[in-house]
Amino acid sequence: MDSKAYMIFVPFYGDNAYIANMKKCWEHFYTVISLERAENNLYLLLNTKTVVLNWIESWLTQEHKKCLIRYKLLGIKIIWVYHNRMPHSTVAEPEQIENARKNMDFIARISDVIIIHSQNSRKYLMELIHQRKKIFYIPHIDYENQYRWLTEKTRDSDGIFRFVFQGRIAPYKNIELLIQAFETLKLPNSQLHIAGKPISEEYGNKIAKLCKNNHVFLRLGFLSDCEVGEEIQKGDVVVLPYDLKSSMNSGAMIAAFSNRRTVIISNNAMAQDYREKDFLYVYEYLDEEDHCEQLKKIMQCAYYNGIIQNKEKGRKAYKFTRINNSEAAVVEHLKEVVMSL
Repeated sequence: MDSKAYMIFVPFYGDNAYIANMKKCWEHFYTVISLERAENNLYLLLNTKTVVLNWIESWLTQEHKKCLIRYKLLGIKIIWVYHNRMPHSTVAEPEQIENARKNMDFIARISDVIIIHSQNSRKYLMELIHQRKKIFYIPHIDYENQYRWLTEKTRDSDGIFRFVFQGRIAPYKNIELLIQAFETLKLPNSQLHIAGKPISEEYGNKIAKLCKNNHVFLRLGFLSDCEVGEEIQKGDVVVLPYDLKSSMNSGAMIAAFSNRRTVIISNNAMAQDYREKDFLYVYEYLDEEDHCEQLKKIMQCAYYNGIIQNKEKGRKAYKFTRINNSEAAVVEHLKEVVMSL
């Protein structure tokens, strides 16, 4: 492969640490550039080998589609990272679902490579395409780069069991359900900590109004990488009660593991990959009502396992993640993708 070849990475910027970490992995093979830089420099565009597309399903326009077709005609290979079953913003809007489905059909057809971050997401992808040879499994990159210098603070031995949710505060993450489950359980000597940037001020206010219990602590707003790590490390268990209609992977789960914390997570595709592991809690549900019941049961189970046992689960999760989701592990898997282009 030409060492001078360029790769366009979309999006090139963003708050999500996944973007920076994956660009670093791809830089083992290409000079990674932004779409804007390539479009404004004919030399760079003509020397571009491939373009990587992340989370584009909900905003792909006809102009974007024409651009991708032009790239194909220039010999630029298209790599689509299949992150979600459906864009999270579309799950409640039938018209948006239909549009997103059409976009996903288009991207699946035009892509030369489709990357999945969980083996079990393959079955959902087969609803879009039947060309198995273009599907490549790449482990979800860990967050060691973000948290490796973070010194874990010694917690007070107060015996308080802390559940934590950390991540983007959005409807598909079922924060309301988590608050309801926690408050209904009334577990002695326990707390719930929720931290992250809300999808909108209105939604943030909605969540704030629900946090009346003096055992529920809320921190709304953008968090730096260090602050994210600090919030995760406040807890004994990270709780991720995602809606399965759109959710398929969980970077928040990998972030928790990178901070030596175990998780409670609904049975999305990535969780299914870990189903046989003993260092996390995976649960299933049938509908919204059942979701609350199943979430309460698994939270209760984690609580009664105690602080020490959950800490050990976190250590096991970290060890597994450092072996299987490190930059070195991801780069090793990417070699197969690069060889196929």
